[in-house]
Amino acid sequence: MVISIGGWTWSGKFSDAVLTDTARVAFAASAADIVRKYDLDGIDIDWEYPARKGLAGNIYRPEDKVNYTLMFRDLRRALDSIKIQTHKSYLLTCAVGGFKDFVDNTEMGKAAQYLNYINLMTYDYNEKVASHHTNLYKSKKYKGKNSADKAVDEFIASGVPSEKLVMGMAFYGRTYNLASDTKEGIGDSIVNRDKGWGYTIIRDSLINKNGYIAYRDKKAKAPYLYNAAKRQFITYDDEWSVRKKCKYVLSHKMGGVMFWEYSSDPKEYLLNEADAMLWR
Repeated sequence: MVISIGGWTWSGKFSDAVLTDTARVAFAASAADIVRKYDLDGIDIDWEYPARKGLAGNIYRPEDKVNYTLMFRDLRRALDSIKIQTHKSYLLTCAVGGFKDFVDNTEMGKAAQYLNYINLMTYDYNEKVASHHTNLYKSKKYKGKNSADKAVDEFIASGVPSEKLVMGMAFYGRTYNLASDTKEGIGDSIVNRDKGWGYTIIRDSLINKNGYIAYRDKKAKAPYLYNAAKRQFITYDDEWSVRKKCKYVLSHKMGGVMFWEYSSDPKEYLLNEADAMLWR
């Protein structure tokens, strides 16, 4: 068990916390002290995002690019200092945006020397049309710039070893209401985003039920639902796409898979599929 610091709604002060040598050392020492006090296994950092805008109101500055690396250096030093006392090795991991702009605004190749694993948030992709939010490859059904495969390539090109990269899977879907001129669902114009559903609900209550027809984008290795009557498009991961991602992880000798989040699939349909693929 590790302590995770940050996240989408808790990244507002990272830039200030690591701005100076004194601030970074104090931040690292306080995090390591929590690890020691509660006998945890390490620290995970989820800064969304260094040197670029995340949630409205978050502080970010150009210096974040270098300070992001120095933060991990100081966290590793702090963990090593308590290792002398406890004789226990500690994990240092991070969650990162699965897109090129995150790579461009960090020094991931340098930061990787201090990290055990880098968790790619290869989900929540947003294009300008109805599109996959957690696709493994690019689709031919619309012009999109993001995919998990592209993210892996970009992080490796930045100097991160593949064995430290962890593939992200989505245990939830994203729902979009489409324009009146929609034709096929995927690739059509979006009016707004609607309530999303976890995979347990999607599988038990929506797939090929109540007007929601299931499709598979074989190029992108991504499923989706389209309800023509409601003009509603739902993008998600299912057992088929999880198997494809796990095979990719194994063939590319990556560190493993991770997911967001457990409560979205309480029946563990996707967790069981990943477990069967990676541990059989």
